[in-house]
This record gives sequence, C-alpha cells and structure tokens, in this order.
Amino acid sequence: MARLLLVALCLGAAAPVLAAEEKQQGFGRWQVEPRRCELTLFAQAPGPCSSVRLDQRNPSVLRFSWMAPVPQQDLLQEVSFVGERASSGQPLRCSDGVCKLDGSVLLRVRLLRLAQFNPRGLVVGFPKTFPVAGTCDIDGPQARCDVQTRFGERWSAEADLP
Repeated sequence: MARLLLVALCLGAAAPVLAAEEKQQGFGRWQVEPRRCELTLFAQAPGPCSSVRLDQRNPSVLRFSWMAPVPQQDLLQEVSFVGERASSGQPLRCSDGVCKLDGSVLLRVRLLRLAQFNPRGLVVGFPKTFPVAGTCDIDGPQARCDVQTRFGERWSAEADLP
C-alpha cells in the first residue's frame, strides 16, 4: 500500500512536468537558406544575407531573424524583427523545437534587435534593440521585412525562399 502511494505521489509530481513538455510542442524554430537574400541596414548599401529564421516562443509573438556576414570582419550579424502575429491561423507547425512553415505569415513588428557573433557562435558585445514600427511577411516564396524607427531610419530585408 505504501509503495502504491509513493508511485501515485511521484506520478502526481511529474504531471506538471509532463504538461509543460506537451505545451512545448507548439514552439520552436524554422530556418532556411534562401535562393536570394538582401538586407538593407539604415544608411548602408544593401548587402547579402545567408539565412532566414523564424522563432516562435509563444502563440502570438514571433522573431524573424536574418543572418548576414559583417564586411571585412570574421563575424556574423543577426538582424531580428520582433512582433506579434497579425495573420490568423497557425503558420508554424512545431514539434521538438523544429518548425515547418505551413502558410503565410504577417507580423506587426515592434522591436528591432541587432547582435553579432564570432565564428564559434558566441555573441560579441551587447545586442542592441530599437523600438520600430512596420511589418514582416512571408507569402509563398517571398519573405520581406520593412520597418522604421521613430527618427525615420528605415531597415528592410527581402528574400526568395526555396
């Protein structure tokens, strides 16, 4: 009887952990290497980017990141557009942290985040964040982001997806 009670208590204590694992199934990352990718940072000429990534950490907030080499440096720049999903439905189907894109995405962007990484993947310096207003969208084989700071600085990205 005591052993049965101990098993029941252990299973009861594990229930929140199991429930948390089930909830994690809706979150993760979708990443692709586009056929063509261009990133335009404020007051700079457009430059190439190497990958496009969409992170879903909760049901409505998404982070749309574009990775690009830093000219004349052995660094990788990550430009992330963060905001709430404006489109209906669930465009990302996630399992075990890996997502598949299933439909179009429209994102109302509120924050721009810039970070640089060394060849080992470690962040260099502190990431910078800026409040912005704009949108990101994926519609078929096209991905775009276009935002503006309160000072009128414009940041944009475009990609042709495989």
